[in-house]
Amino acid sequence: MARHLRIAVAIALQDAGEVTRALELTSGLRECHPPGWSVDFTFLTHGSRFEPLVRQAGHDLMPCDPRCEGRSVTHDLQWDPPQVVGSVAVARDLISGERAALAELRPDAVLHGFWPFANLASRMLGIPVMAFLPIPLHPTSMAHGLFRDLPEHVPVLARLPRPVRRAIVTAIPPGVKRRFSTQPRIGQAAAECGWSGQPPQAIFEMLAAGVTVINDLPEFYTDCRISPSMAVTGAVYAPERGSRPLSPEIRAVLDPSRDVPTVFCTMGSSGTRDALLTAAKAVAGNPSDRWNAVILAAPAVCPLAEVNACVVQRAGVVVTDAFVPAATVNRLADVVVSHGGQGTVQTAMASATPIVGVAMQAEQQINLDHVAERGAGIRVPARQWRVPVIREAIHTVLREPSYRLRAAELAATIRSHDGRQTAAEHLWRFLQTELAG
Repeated sequence: MARHLRIAVAIALQDAGEVTRALELTSGLRECHPPGWSVDFTFLTHGSRFEPLVRQAGHDLMPCDPRCEGRSVTHDLQWDPPQVVGSVAVARDLISGERAALAELRPDAVLHGFWPFANLASRMLGIPVMAFLPIPLHPTSMAHGLFRDLPEHVPVLARLPRPVRRAIVTAIPPGVKRRFSTQPRIGQAAAECGWSGQPPQAIFEMLAAGVTVINDLPEFYTDCRISPSMAVTGAVYAPERGSRPLSPEIRAVLDPSRDVPTVFCTMGSSGTRDALLTAAKAVAGNPSDRWNAVILAAPAVCPLAEVNACVVQRAGVVVTDAFVPAATVNRLADVVVSHGGQGTVQTAMASATPIVGVAMQAEQQINLDHVAERGAGIRVPARQWRVPVIREAIHTVLREPSYRLRAAELAATIRSHDGRQTAAEHLWRFLQTELAG
């Protein structure tokens, strides 16, 4: 019997990485649908500069309240680490708006990323929920192997030597580890929106789904317990499609025929202004540097003029706020200086390019530690993200061939998995079981 589904997709549509993964997953779901099944997608939006990408992929958009500027997740959520939102009011408005949109759309299921507002709204309406996440946020994993280091936002203890921190995190009882993830503002907002019973308090409770695909390498989780409701599928990132050309200025800087190393500096669409400016000074603030540099000043992170003001204008340095084909630039660079967002990290690793990175949040810390533990990069603690430290890390990566070799090994591991198809197959199995009637 033929069955056509309408799935609502709810993500942080302001975040380039979330958008990329969502579009790859929806493409995979369309391509590997079971016989007799078909699917269309409607993306919920509060406003985003990435809406044209959704339309280009052939999906519908459904505006919902509250309307946001759509510049960045940090700005729209009034981000207040470790809290996801800056106030109860922000969370309440998002849950209420997405609940109203879903009640009108009446989808067969909801697919969401790291976006607890849609999860809570869907569950309040009784709609089946699927999720895709960068790491296995589940109490089983949190208690057994997910955290290899203390989160950087833990006061005082985060300043201890890493071996001591790792010993401490191993000894912490599971109940205490769960407190790292509490989100009381979102919990209170859920209660005010009519949640029945005790509202969720931990982020993993606010992202609980019928099935969750973890878009990361299974090799990173061999000693981490994974819930049966989750599957680690392999990396899902933006592949290099077509031959979108580089600008002449960037092409000249990245010219592989020149015997000059190149640094690519990016904070994606979700880094912070201060982190980018510090990185830019480290990468291109010294006129005697013996490397070229391409610095991406994403409008969502920092105005172009501010970045230009802190770098030395010289041949071999390009600062741009325009789109760059990330896979191409990463492949031609010798080191990437970046935040630890999953899309940014996976694109660099798929390109066999080592990373010098800084974590904006606990998930990014885990992403960068996976790379650093395999010798393919260096994670600089956020409190040490200073020009001399970054420069020394860049010099280390450029000087030691082992970083490039280990990055190449990770690239081969990424290629050994088809993360998009594997994730789509898991999602389809859930849909067929859940909606068989």
